[in-house]
Order: sequence, then structure tokens, then C-alpha cells
Amino acid sequence: MRILISLVFLLITTSSFAVTFDGKFIQGSFILGKTEPGSEVFIDKKKVKVTSDGFFVFGLGRDRKYDVVITLNKDGNKQKIVKKVQKRKYNIQRIDGLEEKKVTPPEEVYERIKKENKLINEARAIESDLIFFIKKFIIPVENAIISGVYGSQRILNGKPKWPHYGLDFAADEGTKIKAMLDGTVTLAESDLFYTGGTLIFDHGHGI
Repeated sequence: MRILISLVFLLITTSSFAVTFDGKFIQGSFILGKTEPGSEVFIDKKKVKVTSDGFFVFGLGRDRKYDVVITLNKDGNKQKIVKKVQKRKYNIQRIDGLEEKKVTPPEEVYERIKKENKLINEARAIESDLIFFIKKFIIPVENAIISGVYGSQRILNGKPKWPHYGLDFAADEGTKIKAMLDGTVTLAESDLFYTGGTLIFDHGHGI
């Protein structure tokens, strides 16, 4: 009888429930997950938001070297999923002919840069309940040239700098652009030191 009871308990506590992932588990990726509504989701022990339909989202760091652990919890039943993160090969992008102040800013603009970074960080820190992130991103400019890719090590005027954390499209001045995804504008600035005219959208759940 003890053996039978133990086996039944084991089956109950290890029961799994449906979960799917859209996105590749590779450094620098965006992962959209879907699980049963009402579930709690933890990514590396950090709890993330889950929509009423069971959608959740997270990103993988550019240089992540360890597996990602996804823990799902519903009604006391837990399921742990471990995904191996593949290494991504990044390009080296050399950009010459820049204004020297854009490569090594003069001391008199330090305070401006500090204030602008604060504005950007505050806009990016928002984790609203919007659910636009479940839709597909679009290309914002038609027939544009991709001039910079995510993760590239940038060498500006011969000086190694931080990797690039965006995707750049080159187009003529005045070209109309579209938002890459529905969202709410959390920052709109016409002339930031590094990025010029800058818009930040909140697509929900920290995206």
C-alpha cells in the first residue's frame, strides 16, 4: 500500500502542462511564450508578467553563457524547463569619419548625457499590462538599407566602443516611417546627444 500511495503522489506532483515558445534560444533573442492561463512564470527565478491568455515574454542577453531556467507554477503544480542558450557570432562594425565629440564626448556635455540617459532609462523601465507584444514586429521603412545589426562590436574612428544594441535602417531624410509595433509613446525627444530625434514605445510587459 505504501508503494502505491507513493507512486500516485509522484504522478500528481510532477504533472506537466502545455507551454510553447516562439523564438530561438540564442544569445540576444526575444522569446514569446504561451502557457495555460492562470499560471505563474519565473525566468531564472525572476517572476514575469503573464497575460490573461497565458502569454509571457523575455529576452536573452547578448553575451549570456548559461542555460535559461523557466519555472511554471499553477495550482501548486510546478514544471521546470531548462533551455540551452546557443552562442551567436557577432560582426565587427567599423565606422569612420564621425565627429570626434560623438566618439569621445567633451566634458561640458557630460551633464546633458547624464540627464538624457535618465530619461531613457525611466522610459524603458516601464512594465505595463499592455499586450501589444504578442503581435509581430514589422519593418518600419520600406526598401531601406540595414546599416547596423544588433550585437555588433563597434569600432568608431578606430576606437573600440560598446556593442551596438539596436537594428539600424538607413533612409533619406524626410522618409516616412511606421511604428514597428502598436504601443504607447513613453519618450519623445527631438534632439538627444547620441541618438537625435528619439521615440520610445511601450509594447507591454517591459518590451
